Amino acid sequence: MPDASAGPDDEMILKFAVELFRQLGITKPEPDTVVWDDGMSPDLVVVKLGEVRLPRSMRGRLTAEDWKPLLAPSIIYDYFLLRDPIRDYALRVFLPLAIGFSLVGFDAIQIIRSSQPEYVRELNLANLVILLLYIPVIVLYVRRRWRSLFYAADRLAAEKVGRAVLLATLTKYGQTISATGYPLKRLHLRPTVGQRIERLQKDLR
Repeated sequence: MPDASAGPDDEMILKFAVELFRQLGITKPEPDTVVWDDGMSPDLVVVKLGEVRLPRSMRGRLTAEDWKPLLAPSIIYDYFLLRDPIRDYALRVFLPLAIGFSLVGFDAIQIIRSSQPEYVRELNLANLVILLLYIPVIVLYVRRRWRSLFYAADRLAAEKVGRAVLLATLTKYGQTISATGYPLKRLHLRPTVGQRIERLQKDLR
């Protein structure tokens, strides 16, 4: 259950979020509440709709100063890179899937229209092969495209808060997350903290 009760660091976290809004030139309403959410995974930070939403499992594990560099990528992601969520979902997820299922549907129509048993068996086999090959390819494609947004947010955030600062904070963040017992490897569209560090180091060389 989300907890919006003010803690000792909440005012500073909120202050840092507002500073980033102004530094980035965001004219939308500034956040005015810090919410610690039980349902959030420890590697997720969300700043939108007037809230700074943080994982409750990380409360007290990082200082307010630690949270500032972590807020920047989230703000950039939501307010600059994901301006139109519906269109972005359509282009990155549903369009590739629609193309794949259209191909499978076309094969299915040919199967239905065919009256030759041998031809039917061959098309069934081809249809199955296409489906089996397409599913993992599209999953990898969607994950790669989606993660590219998070990596871009980190690069832009590094320009605002400083490369060394962001890398140091992400390193501490990753170590702290490990202490919670949260799995380092997981099947999410978004990258792990370790992957974000590796990519940021590579991109900023």
